[in-house]
Amino acid sequence: MNKLITSFLILLIFTSTFATFIGAQTEEETKSLIPEVDLDYPTEATPNQEIKIKVTVKNTVNDVMWDTLAYIDEDSMTKETKAAFQVVEGKKLFPVRMDPEQDASVILTVKITAKALSGEYLLPIVVATGIGGCREGCEPSLLTVFSTIKIKRNDPLISLEFDKYQIDIEQGICEVELVVPYLPNIPFRITNIHNTESAYNLKMTVVQDTSQVKGIIDPPVNQAVLPPGGEITGSLYIRAAYDAPLGNQIIRVKLVYSDKYGADYDMFREITATVKNVGKNYYDQGKLYYESCDYENAKISLEEAKAIYSADNNILMVQEIDKLIKRIEANDKFMEGQNRFFSGDYKNATSYYSEAKTLYTEINDCQGVQLCDDAIRASNRPLGGILGGVSGSGGESITTFSYHTIIEIILIILVLLLLFLLLRRKSGGSGKTLNLRNRITRPSQRPISRPSQEPIKKELAR
Repeated sequence: MNKLITSFLILLIFTSTFATFIGAQTEEETKSLIPEVDLDYPTEATPNQEIKIKVTVKNTVNDVMWDTLAYIDEDSMTKETKAAFQVVEGKKLFPVRMDPEQDASVILTVKITAKALSGEYLLPIVVATGIGGCREGCEPSLLTVFSTIKIKRNDPLISLEFDKYQIDIEQGICEVELVVPYLPNIPFRITNIHNTESAYNLKMTVVQDTSQVKGIIDPPVNQAVLPPGGEITGSLYIRAAYDAPLGNQIIRVKLVYSDKYGADYDMFREITATVKNVGKNYYDQGKLYYESCDYENAKISLEEAKAIYSADNNILMVQEIDKLIKRIEANDKFMEGQNRFFSGDYKNATSYYSEAKTLYTEINDCQGVQLCDDAIRASNRPLGGILGGVSGSGGESITTFSYHTIIEIILIILVLLLLFLLLRRKSGGSGKTLNLRNRITRPSQRPISRPSQEPIKKELAR
């Protein structure tokens, strides 16, 4: 019984040892189907850098290797890795036949893209070969190895900030000749807040507005280099047309730039322009009062409009309103001068004309200035410029006053002539008519016959 147990144990140990040996042999045969692969490459890189990856294969199998190939497996690359690497030379063949213990090397080439982000990337490399005693009967073998490459980059840090992102503007702002820098505007600032890296090819544009509400960047942003800590300032000016729709309008601005590697960046900002028509209504009403010569109400409406445009920082509209108000004041002064002139107060008339001339000069109204000069010359003559306005009298042109005066004189002369003719006609009319057929001679031209010289004829009695 003891011998039987001992025999069984010996048999069990022998079986276990044999199985272990067989398993080891099988494992050794499996390992022998995989060649030895070694990669040599830089582990760190920057954008636009070209990397050479040296792939060395050693035949560690117990047979011949045929048509060995090394290639970069782009199909198994992640989306980020594909964006970071450009494959330049991604496939290379080894010698057609590689005997056991023989080794060989090939070079694969990739380039880091300009837009590659910082980080670590796995680049898959596959070694494919055929193992067998002859080329026709070889067994395929695939081995994938990974290269780990860390990409470093320094990007400029650009900020774009507006003083505000909402602005109120008045409808009809283009009725006058509005140009930069008189339009309503929002200042902006572009800053490179990076300590060491510059930004390149900066350009800022308006990518969204409307034909009625337009955005204008001034001065234009088109700068080649913005160094670390550099700054660009300007303003977004907003122009609203006469028919601009009331309410909110969006103006979208885009800033693009690139880094030293050539990668492009962009950022967007949106400005809300709220179109109103309060100031325009007052301005239009003031112009209607002005055209109807209601200067008092015109000034009231225009002052209301001026306050609104001043709050919107619309400098040119404020100037336009001031110009119209001065024209009203100049007209008032001139009319007061007219009243004094026709009342015979020439001294005060001249004073009012001079004040009107000063106001017309301030608003560049040449016709108004000329009219005041003519009026001043007329009021400086005792007769109100009867002769002063006639061309050739001192080289002056005919004025409004001389026209009126000459017409009055001509009318007076005509009336006097008519009166004279009527009076003469009445003085010669007594029911008799003058016979002017015969020639009328002077008494001195008639022959004088005295009574003593005439023969006396006696009548003889028959």
